[in-house]
Amino acid sequence: MVIPAYNEANNFREGLLTPALEFLSRQKYSYEVIFVNDGSTDDTKKLLEELVKTDSRFRLMTIPHGGKSAAVTAGVLSAKNDVVLFTDFDQSTPLNHATEFITAHEKGADVVIGVRGGESAVKQDTLARKIRSFAFLKLVQIVALPGILDSQCGFKSFKREVAKKIFSNLKVSRAKKITGGYMGAFDVEVLFLSRKFGFNLVQLPVNWIKVPSEKLNVWREPVLMARDTFRIRLYDILGWYEKPSSA
Repeated sequence: MVIPAYNEANNFREGLLTPALEFLSRQKYSYEVIFVNDGSTDDTKKLLEELVKTDSRFRLMTIPHGGKSAAVTAGVLSAKNDVVLFTDFDQSTPLNHATEFITAHEKGADVVIGVRGGESAVKQDTLARKIRSFAFLKLVQIVALPGILDSQCGFKSFKREVAKKIFSNLKVSRAKKITGGYMGAFDVEVLFLSRKFGFNLVQLPVNWIKVPSEKLNVWREPVLMARDTFRIRLYDILGWYEKPSSA
């Protein structure tokens, strides 16, 4: 499991990771947790250094600040287990959904993604964010991912070799310079490549609750993400994505 972390000291101290760690402690299967400190400027690194000392299955990577794409990519490419899942530090999607995701992989799924909404979801969000999310989702469905119900849920899992082929081929998401918490159209590119490479993708409903954050500008970020979504389509038209051999 990969958990990116950028300036998460407050969330750490508030115990947002605790339910996930308690869930893992009850599991009998083998697992690893890779925390990727994305050049945090607060106490995130220090707090995670102390945490990983408590369990040999935890490890910490620190990278120069490159955004969520760089952090998740670094973690995924270093993962060793057969299934690689990435989830947000704030645990807006409870980790207990991992059980359902693993089952889906056992049934043949190469990629499994969470879908927020519906009766199973719990949401606390502002009207502005709901409008932004709806508009961006529709754009993504039209431009790049028809049929994908929720490209942006930060809870996705992959068979390890599938993940490494997808993440090693990211192009738009590998920006040269990232400021703040901007994530880019990272999830869109990951799912676009999942389909382009012919991997079996399954969508599962997940619970979700919005954890307040001021890292992203509610209006500026969707504009940048829309720009990057169009870039993904352009790169594909230009033939800049090479299809790797099957997993």
